[in-house]
Amino acid sequence: MAHSTAPSAGSSAPSAGSSEPFAGSSAPFAGSSGAILKGSTGSVVGSITFSDEGRARRQKVLYTLAVVVFIVGLVLGIVGLYFYYWRPTRTEEPSYPTGQPNIVLIIADDLGHADLGYSEGNQQTPTPNIDRLAWDGIILNRHYTHQSCSPTRSALMTGKYDFQTGLTYPYASGEPYGLPLHHKLLPQYLKDLNYSTFLLGKWHLGAHTREFYPDQRGFDYWLGYLEGEVDPFHYRTSWLGPDLGIQGAVKGGRNLYENGFQVAEDCTNNHYLPHLLTERFEQIIHTYNSSRPFFVYFSTPLPKANSEWNGTERVNRQFVMPQYAARAPVRAMDNKFAGRKQQIAQIQALDNQVGRITQALEDKGVLDNTIILFMSDNGGAPAIAPLFHRNHGSNWPLRMFRGTPFEGGVRNLAFIWSKWWLKRKAIATDQLFHVIDWLPTLYDAAGGKLSNLPEMSGVSQWTSLRNGEKKGPRTEIVASLVRGLGLLAEEPSTGTLYKLVGGSFFNNKSFMGWLRTEGTNATHTMTVKTSVSVNCGNPAGVERTACRPWIADCLFDLSRDPCETDNIAATNPGMLKTMQDKMRAYNATAGPHLMKPFDSASNPERWKNWWVPWMDPVPVKGPAPCLPFQPSSAI
Repeated sequence: MAHSTAPSAGSSAPSAGSSEPFAGSSAPFAGSSGAILKGSTGSVVGSITFSDEGRARRQKVLYTLAVVVFIVGLVLGIVGLYFYYWRPTRTEEPSYPTGQPNIVLIIADDLGHADLGYSEGNQQTPTPNIDRLAWDGIILNRHYTHQSCSPTRSALMTGKYDFQTGLTYPYASGEPYGLPLHHKLLPQYLKDLNYSTFLLGKWHLGAHTREFYPDQRGFDYWLGYLEGEVDPFHYRTSWLGPDLGIQGAVKGGRNLYENGFQVAEDCTNNHYLPHLLTERFEQIIHTYNSSRPFFVYFSTPLPKANSEWNGTERVNRQFVMPQYAARAPVRAMDNKFAGRKQQIAQIQALDNQVGRITQALEDKGVLDNTIILFMSDNGGAPAIAPLFHRNHGSNWPLRMFRGTPFEGGVRNLAFIWSKWWLKRKAIATDQLFHVIDWLPTLYDAAGGKLSNLPEMSGVSQWTSLRNGEKKGPRTEIVASLVRGLGLLAEEPSTGTLYKLVGGSFFNNKSFMGWLRTEGTNATHTMTVKTSVSVNCGNPAGVERTACRPWIADCLFDLSRDPCETDNIAATNPGMLKTMQDKMRAYNATAGPHLMKPFDSASNPERWKNWWVPWMDPVPVKGPAPCLPFQPSSAI
């Protein structure tokens, strides 16, 4: 009986331990355990020891497995959150394209620094279409040109300073010279890269023979005017001769051409020229079916004032269409500033052009693959500007205006926009940029090898623009060498930007300062400062140390004093000498100036009131049969 009770006693142990987490796990081994229990007591003890060790091992394995699962789950969760929040920003932009972009270059005429919404004039002159592109692209805060139209346009087309091409002055109608023919121009370089090329608007690089016409300088198609200005309804250009003391009044002549042929009056019926050019752009884009990329140089006449012969003398006019004069910003302007009201209306027309250009590209489905560049050819020309081309532009708070080497004449508004071709957007950069840099920059963007370009002063800034870098390759700029001196240079060790201004650049030296935007004052500025507004450092419009460049060269620290209020030449003789030495070195590379006097054989009265290439073997072509210029609503 004593022996028979042993199993009963032994069997109670598992029952008591049935509450253990792994108690049920002994069930599969019940048969073998029973066989062992039939043996000696030592065998029973051995069986119990084996069961405890198994449970411990299993607990350890399952614990380790739980930890691993937790860690893997945590890692996957973090990765999932990363991709969840990262993916949307990445998928908004495609991978960097490998083909060739379309290029649209818009150049405004005599647009002032404070004449656009995104700059200093953002309440008085709202320009939503231009502003939208500027803020979504790259704003070039330190973009420089020459101080007037022909020199800037020659630099844009050649990648060379005006003193290197010889076109240092804006030529007037009837003067027999232009941009020398041995210079290869931007559209010719782009044609080498399989681009179709178009010019719409102002040329102003030579017109006395057809060799100087746009179709002979790289443009597949062009519609526009050849001189510096034109009446926007009759397309007449007045000569400046009567103001310059030339005997006999030249009243002016018609000046609208299409591919070298005269555009007859009944073809256009006095259609407002900015609209005419915009509609032609829309038609070009709408009907463009080539697989080749295109380059459009849209050289608008806006917002420049135009000269007109009134029967006695030449007068300046800014023609305004009623729909722009009726816009709220224009109506809000006090009537005592009638000239500024006209300027604002012209700027509204300019903004309309940019909006329609953008819309045409979008409607065609090519906007995403297009680079849009916007700039002015020089600073604005206020009402007190000397000589001619007075209008009511504003460069406030920059000093002076068009025709001078001060900042108001040569630092101007510019930006570049592209959805696909810029890796960083919605930024502004202070990198130095001169108009001569656009030829190599656009050639580089179009896929050209820079080694194929001849020696030129322009440098490609495409890499820095594409990547949205704050610093570019340029460290010096010659803003002017002939009509006054203007040189900018960064000091290598500190990065300070210095500027030298010298020489005599117009006869009236009674004004050398700043002009506040008409209709504003110190308490009613009509601006809201933004990230690209100019911070003068010193009180705006107040000269601290006098600058009289016809007496002695002036020196400014533009990093600290961008409004040129403090002439530091006397306190920085070493830097002054360095800048003067640099200017002398540039002067040694200057070529001859190409100015030639008016040729009376060009008088439009000799050519049925047309400006023609009077020195060409075929001075008159046309008018050719014309097709109607349909408005965009007809497309």
